[in-house]
Amino acid sequence: MQLCPDQLRPYDDCLYGFKGDQVEVRGHVELRTTLTDGTTSHTVNIMYLVVNAPSFYNLLLGWPPLNKIGAIASSRHMKMKLPSLEGTVIAMKSDQKEAKRCYENSLKIKRGVCAVTTQPPREEGVTRVKIARER
Repeated sequence: MQLCPDQLRPYDDCLYGFKGDQVEVRGHVELRTTLTDGTTSHTVNIMYLVVNAPSFYNLLLGWPPLNKIGAIASSRHMKMKLPSLEGTVIAMKSDQKEAKRCYENSLKIKRGVCAVTTQPPREEGVTRVKIARER
């Protein structure tokens, strides 16, 4: 997105990824965002978290901004509808081929597998847990 690091404001909360691991948050920035279907548009300020995480997606838009603009998203239909400022409905649809490519690439990321086994206790009432990690 070619943001200047000076534009980022500090963000102190923790963010966790889909696998449960902590994600490094570089900061947050509020950007004027225009959503359009090519004929009508809706522009609103949205706060974005900038993270350092490998992803095939450029942007994940969560429920707070979708609620702010009154959008209805359907993952089944790969569409999103929202009201324009003129009172018409903006219907945005995603590129199915691009979405499939992103999904397939996300499956190729190497993920760690954990196996948890318990061993008999050495002392009464104490259980030891052994965690084996594989790649």
